[in-house]
Amino acid sequence: MKINSNITAYITNNAYAQNEKRLGAATGRLSSGYKLNTAGDDPANFAIAAKLRSMIKGLDKVKTNTTTGMSVLETAEAAMMETQDMVHRLNELAIKSSNGTLSSSDRQTIQDEANQLIKEIDRIAETTEFNGMKLVNGFFNDRGYTNELSVKVMDYSEQVQAGKYAVKLTKDANGDYHLANSGVDTTTGQYKGYKDADKLVGMTDPTKATILKETVPNEDGTTTDFVTVKGVGDVQIRFEVENGKITGNPLELNLTGRGSMRLQVGTEEGEVISASIPSMTTTAMGLAGIDFRSKESSYEAIDKVNNAIAYVNRARSTMGAYENRLENTETFLDAYNENVTSSVSRIQDTDMAEMMIEFTSMQILSQAGISMLAQANEAPQAALQLLQ
Repeated sequence: MKINSNITAYITNNAYAQNEKRLGAATGRLSSGYKLNTAGDDPANFAIAAKLRSMIKGLDKVKTNTTTGMSVLETAEAAMMETQDMVHRLNELAIKSSNGTLSSSDRQTIQDEANQLIKEIDRIAETTEFNGMKLVNGFFNDRGYTNELSVKVMDYSEQVQAGKYAVKLTKDANGDYHLANSGVDTTTGQYKGYKDADKLVGMTDPTKATILKETVPNEDGTTTDFVTVKGVGDVQIRFEVENGKITGNPLELNLTGRGSMRLQVGTEEGEVISASIPSMTTTAMGLAGIDFRSKESSYEAIDKVNNAIAYVNRARSTMGAYENRLENTETFLDAYNENVTSSVSRIQDTDMAEMMIEFTSMQILSQAGISMLAQANEAPQAALQLLQ
């Protein structure tokens, strides 16, 4: 019998310490609801769970971005809807003014109403805002620039590839515009890397592109040409040419592909939806300078208004497409968030039933360990009986 080293007590104490440690872990998991409370519990899964939790927070913000984006587009479409009603009214006035039974005073009355409609359309375009940003005045159109001060890029469709172009845009003696390849070397020198007119309109022969022109008089006696170039499918680019002068040969275009509203709909860089919101000004719709004061000008007004109606219809259709896409994005984000949350739960959350069994077991073993440790500590006292 040895009394200097109570091996039984050491063994009992070690077992008790292990049980106490497991009891403490079980208590922590039951009280927190997590089976991973520190990185030491499971380093690999703890790191995975941390990444997934960060993703969940990001997805919450992404959904907020999506719903806010939908609100912006709905606001823009509301302005377009009101504009559309006024354009329809202009169509009625144009048809009415074309009637030969009207006098000049009757047409002047029609012109007065049309002028007020034109002003209201422009007012709506300039004052429709969301969070201080103007929506339908062209601010959120993709930007484009030229090398001539007299030629401006008004807008271009999504189907036009962003990049630099060198094209030949000319105006003949009859005032008609023509598009052709520039003829410059785009492999070396100044125009290296530039695209030609065939790439701009998506046609092997760009001279066959449809070109529409509308000349609008300015208050200072000059005129401005609004030139629309249509290519394959929905490819379209529009120019504003002051005084109808184009001197550059070739005309250099820089279509940036930027300027549209970028909606962050994912947690990673580049996961965006670019929403290009068309300008709803009368200039953009081709209604600037519309005249109902004669039968002949009323005939021309009918054509202008019909083009404006088509323009507004395309704009509203574009907004509807963006809204539907964002609705689908929102549905996807809900499902994505649900699955990621489920993954985190499987990795980190405590199974309360299983952990309660562990807690009860460790509690019993801990109490038993205290009793056994007391018994082990009493064992050396038996040596005193040998000394009696």
